[in-house]
Amino acid sequence: MTQYTSAFSPDVVGVTDPVLCADHRPVVIYPPDVADELVRLFKTMNDRLRRVAILVSRSNATLAMQLQRIVRECNYPSRRVFFDAREAERFLSPILDAPERVRLGVFLAEPTEDKPPPAAPSSRRSR
Repeated sequence: MTQYTSAFSPDVVGVTDPVLCADHRPVVIYPPDVADELVRLFKTMNDRLRRVAILVSRSNATLAMQLQRIVRECNYPSRRVFFDAREAERFLSPILDAPERVRLGVFLAEPTEDKPPPAAPSSRRSR
């Protein structure tokens, strides 16, 4: 779990209204203790993240149900699970500026097996 949080924590220092696109498509399933920790982590992030898109493979029904349960337990309407990268992009794009939309498109176009799971934060920085 520390690896999960450390994967993007340094990138969000000084970021205002961070937006997160987390690609969980390479994940098979989270053990129960990790899923519980994700619930705790996601709840603490509710007031910090403006919008979150979580991508999951449609072929992995078990992980999809697990992530949908985690998102439901966190009770944050701006965090959603998506099976389709284009749908996730449509959800996030309206609140991104042009360079961020380009960065999101590049991120979503990357092959999933080459990605360091599971997060790519917005580049929005405070001034």
